[in-house]
Amino acid sequence: MKPTILLITLLSITLLFNACKKEEATPQAPVNLVKNGDMESYPWQDWVPYFGYNLTSNPNGYTNAYTLEAATSGTHSIKASCTSVKNDSTFYMFVQQFFPQTLKVGDKLTLKAKIKTDNLAGQGVSLVIRGDQIVNGKSNMVFFTTSQGKTVINGTGAFKEYAVTLDSYPGTADYISVYLIYLPQTTGTVYFDDVSLTAN
Repeated sequence: MKPTILLITLLSITLLFNACKKEEATPQAPVNLVKNGDMESYPWQDWVPYFGYNLTSNPNGYTNAYTLEAATSGTHSIKASCTSVKNDSTFYMFVQQFFPQTLKVGDKLTLKAKIKTDNLAGQGVSLVIRGDQIVNGKSNMVFFTTSQGKTVINGTGAFKEYAVTLDSYPGTADYISVYLIYLPQTTGTVYFDDVSLTAN
């Protein structure tokens, strides 16, 4: 009888110990693959402002700022504005690139940003994840996903989180770019804050 009681006692202690261990294990927060996503450091070393389709001038008079006017965490965000469209094909964007050493084939990539809009008319803004492979010294796109055509981001509104997802990372990219894009034929002001790219 005593060996049975001892066995039950040991089993109970083992189960209790394992249950405690499971409760103690806290899930790890996903790692943000972009730098300065909260915009609390001066952004231009991390988020490069860039014109699309018209690389020699600024026909639409886009402006940008590292600003204290609005933020969702901390005190800063980055801002882009345009008051009139003179060139229908030109757009503006903030870009960040990184090397995907920590990613695995099949990872699901999610780009999120909190966006505030102020009288943003026209196509609005979009989020993009793009991967490129370098072949014979040239950069070739291997994947591209955008919120454009899926989610309309314009009008006037408080900060709201938007996202775009790449369902399966193919593992062939030499570098990955994320874009915060002020789309062609758009006027008004947009603020970006709390940008993250995570893999799971």
